[in-house]
Amino acid sequence: MDRNEIRRIAQHTFANQQSNQESWYRDAVSYYEGANVLWQHKDSISGGMRVFLTNAALSIELLLKAITISKGGKAAKTHELTGLARDAGIAFTKNQVATLELLGEVLKWSGRYPVPNNEKAWDRYYNDVHEKHVIRERDGNVATIRANRETFPSIEVYLMLWDIANQKWAEIQLQQATVSTLREQRNA
Repeated sequence: MDRNEIRRIAQHTFANQQSNQESWYRDAVSYYEGANVLWQHKDSISGGMRVFLTNAALSIELLLKAITISKGGKAAKTHELTGLARDAGIAFTKNQVATLELLGEVLKWSGRYPVPNNEKAWDRYYNDVHEKHVIRERDGNVATIRANRETFPSIEVYLMLWDIANQKWAEIQLQQATVSTLREQRNA
């Protein structure tokens, strides 16, 4: 008997893992926990903010995919968090969508590489995505540039996104448990 047959008998197949909502959720929680630890130590890590954002973004991606799978869907092969949020049935605010858009860019390239695959993506990021998170003010000859606290993925903004999605996960799990209990009672 070969290894593939053993995995098939043990029901540890690609298809089973791909549709295993608990596996997706466990991984999401692992990256969530990692993001929290990295936030606490971001100042002592070279590129610490980028490392935090990468783990935060990945935790949100995995959680959104777990939700979609738990609702009977398939995990889309994308890092576009705004689309994954739609698939999961979560309506985030305009500011939260802007944060998800930035975190999606982190997953696609800025969490791993100094530049995206092409100059068009670079310009789109800085002219469209990044600019939503910058507040520019001028007082006479003095210009001030700062992060938009409502959209920039700080720990507070990240935790809010996580809590919203995790609440959706909990609601679905409760519904599934209720349906399962009712079936058991009906079959008893």
